[in-house]
Amino acid sequence: MRPSDVITRESPLMAVMGPHAQSRIPCRSRRRLVRHGFPVMTKSFARGLAALSLVAACCGQAFGFGAVGHNTVGEIAAQLIKGHRAEAEVKRILGPVSLRDIAVWDDCVKGIDTGNDFKYAVTGRFAECAVFENNAEEEARMRDYVKRNFEQCGPKPGEESCNKQYHYANVAIQRGRYVPGAIGTSDHDLVPALKAAILVLKTGKQTPPMDFNERDALALVVHAIGDMHQPLHMGSLYLDADGKPYDPDTQGADAQTHTVGANAITLPKPDGTPGGNLHSYWDGMPGKLSAEQLAAMPALAKAVPAATGNPDDWPVEWASESLLGARDAFDGMSFGARQQSLRGPRWLATPPAGYDARSLEQTRLNVIKGGARLAQMLESIWPDKADKK
Repeated sequence: MRPSDVITRESPLMAVMGPHAQSRIPCRSRRRLVRHGFPVMTKSFARGLAALSLVAACCGQAFGFGAVGHNTVGEIAAQLIKGHRAEAEVKRILGPVSLRDIAVWDDCVKGIDTGNDFKYAVTGRFAECAVFENNAEEEARMRDYVKRNFEQCGPKPGEESCNKQYHYANVAIQRGRYVPGAIGTSDHDLVPALKAAILVLKTGKQTPPMDFNERDALALVVHAIGDMHQPLHMGSLYLDADGKPYDPDTQGADAQTHTVGANAITLPKPDGTPGGNLHSYWDGMPGKLSAEQLAAMPALAKAVPAATGNPDDWPVEWASESLLGARDAFDGMSFGARQQSLRGPRWLATPPAGYDARSLEQTRLNVIKGGARLAQMLESIWPDKADKK
């Protein structure tokens, strides 16, 4: 690796990225306010989140933002919408299933085996999915959803089924914001899927190729807003053969440069040998937050500024913010030359000093924002009667 291969705020790549790359780092004053803002939460909520954290630590994360991240985003929103019309509408649609539990549903449906008559094939494997398992009605819902959202988007060779593509975009981090049509976007990536689900809840209208009923739509809104606040579900670093940043929008699309949202970027173990991938590292980060940090989040989320402007524009605004957050996730990293594996190209990364602490703080703030914004979105879909114009 050479010094020129390291991504820093002073590097030529950051000059191309523009001044906003630095502005997305939370300011010290904000960190101090949040750090000292831990209120006391109910013992039952704290115990529940502590249990989730223990499951994550012992068993690893299943998919997506990780069970802890998604469950916490759902729980934060549930706390914030109490007493509002949105709470009643959520109850009407979900019945006994909580926002905390439905937050992982879109990851649990990945357990449907499309090659085996759409049977659910991972019973008992993921603790967070237990609420939907050994329940004929719930498993029927999962099968039906995947059947309707399996191939209708026309997956290209090598691409995942449509419902799995609803969880992410792979926008190059050189882009300043999410723009449809850029490399790594599609008409069924995370952003249009979220917008389609919101439209179903507001009007009942469908946006092909997505096909959601009301419950599907609510589950996806809850899950997608969580995924959107995991920056590597939005932004992707493309690398050339030498491990240097590559811009597919200006240099041309090249599958050999695609790190697939950092799934193809390997982190070293303490002994220097290849370990897990960078995307999974970020997915699992909420599980490293303490029970006290998790329990403090609903109260902290009340201080998140209310989203402004047209709610129809919020998904793009939040996706663009997450894309800038992805730049922070890669800041200071260096990469080795491309290596070929049975699963495609791979690059070995070297994180900068202090990367774990930095990433954990970024994750903590993102989970808080994700929960607050989910609540804001639900209340925009179902405003209180006095809010109607």
